[in-house]
Amino acid sequence: MRARLTEDGKCEVPKHTLEHTYTLTRKEWNHLHRSEREIRERKVVVIMEMTSFGIRPADSYRYLAHSAGGEEQVGHTMKDHMNFVNHEKIKNIEGDDAKTFMELKQKQEDEKTNFFYKVQMSEEGRLLCWEMK
Repeated sequence: MRARLTEDGKCEVPKHTLEHTYTLTRKEWNHLHRSEREIRERKVVVIMEMTSFGIRPADSYRYLAHSAGGEEQVGHTMKDHMNFVNHEKIKNIEGDDAKTFMELKQKQEDEKTNFFYKVQMSEEGRLLCWEMK
């Protein structure tokens, strides 16, 4: 794109080429573009199984990279991998925390005659708020 200043002080674009005349990125970096990174369902199963066996996320990523023939063949980066595993762990912790809370409050209600609690749940089954007296 070229621009020039006209006599009245405004910018004018006499010619604009919409096609790229140069490479946008190096071919060896294509696997790093966000549009190219995805953790597919088949990999999700493998990653979750490895996590359940106690294999650390970094080690499971290295295993996937080795079996795929290099990091550029995995389909996602180490950071994507770590974020995915941590997100899955947090989902499990949140669910267990609510369940533990409910069990504790039910036990307290059974043991104490003057204890009362009320819980509001979301449509997804998540704990929204509670009230105790």
